[in-house]
Amino acid sequence: MSVDLSSIATLGLVDSITLVMSGLFLLVVLSYYVVLILPRRKDLTRMRFGSLTIIVPARNEAPYIAECLQSLQRAAFSGRKQIIVVDDASHDSTAAIAKLHGVEVLRNNRQLGKSASINRALKRANGELIAIVDGDSIIAPDALMLLAKELSKKNMGAAAAVVKVRNKSRFINPWVHLELMYSSFIRSILARIDANTVTPGALSMYRREALDTIGGFSVKGFSEDVDVAVRLLRSGYRVGFCDRAISETYMPETIKSFFRQRTRVARGLINILKRHVQFNSALIDLYAMPLLMFTYVQSVIMGIITIYKVTSGYFLYFADKGIYLSWDVVKFFIEWFSLIGFVKWTWNVFSGNEPLTIVAMIGIISTLLSYPLFLYAIVRYDKGLQLSHIIPFVFMFPYWLLLMLIYLICMPEVFFKDQHNMWKKNEK
Repeated sequence: MSVDLSSIATLGLVDSITLVMSGLFLLVVLSYYVVLILPRRKDLTRMRFGSLTIIVPARNEAPYIAECLQSLQRAAFSGRKQIIVVDDASHDSTAAIAKLHGVEVLRNNRQLGKSASINRALKRANGELIAIVDGDSIIAPDALMLLAKELSKKNMGAAAAVVKVRNKSRFINPWVHLELMYSSFIRSILARIDANTVTPGALSMYRREALDTIGGFSVKGFSEDVDVAVRLLRSGYRVGFCDRAISETYMPETIKSFFRQRTRVARGLINILKRHVQFNSALIDLYAMPLLMFTYVQSVIMGIITIYKVTSGYFLYFADKGIYLSWDVVKFFIEWFSLIGFVKWTWNVFSGNEPLTIVAMIGIISTLLSYPLFLYAIVRYDKGLQLSHIIPFVFMFPYWLLLMLIYLICMPEVFFKDQHNMWKKNEK
């Protein structure tokens, strides 16, 4: 069996674009494997920290803030621990509940936004280390100690934790849970070469001196967790990752709140790219930022192509023949939107029933290489495969397609100049 290279010359526009995007995606996946097999840097812990301030920016977090604060108070730290909750003009009882837990509470008289709320708390913080924990997140008992150890490494300015979904059985969250674990694993890979550009709000820790160096959190843009990491990297600091430090966060449980959150993420990423992409020889500009850009571009382009192929296939094989719903139609969509279709297609290619084109070969290789990373993330962070993983894992593609469509819908953000760091995650 050989690859039909002659087919390249006769590729149409859609297949040509697919070839380019699939080829770039294969290079990205291969780069992950290259980083994984590189010898890990042997970092010695160089210092101990005697004080930590945990800042909890919160807006309308009444259902979750008590559980969050209880986890922070239980979490171990070998030194002084200060907890500051900043209530960003909530409409509910967030501030009152926080006060019942004996922590310091700052309340904004009007909504300032997440970054401005954090910066306000920084003025009251007395810790050598600063941890940021969203008001709807619950951290593991050893998470603070583990992140502090990561920050004791040379030139480390920030350290990110693994993020999982707390309410993972609700709504679309079985899929979100797998997505967050995979994203955490990719951050762990990128952190090995100082290319991690995300310090998630669910739990990240910073050296106070590093935050002071960059002037705290920027109020520009929605994605403060990416913005602060990028600015730390550009200032010469490293952004680490601890894959044993765990935070679980509550994710949206309604269509409206899900789309609000995800459009915010997509629009925030566009703003990050507009403000931070530079053409320099630093690793962040040669790899990390291009990777962020490719993630968005690939999502938009492949989302369009996928919709085109699914729609055209449905009309070609069924609708044009007067067949709108049948068992064959159901099988068609199941195969498109699940691993079942990929397995069947791969088998047909290697058994000679489908042509082994360069497009097919790249698609098969990139998929076969990416799914082991996905499985490893699940096993590592959820301590093994569970029945609850099977359906979202097998039918992950519809979820990816949904995110692609959201990225596509948010493309007009390219033409807007400003974003101010306001949040509406838990507003109905």
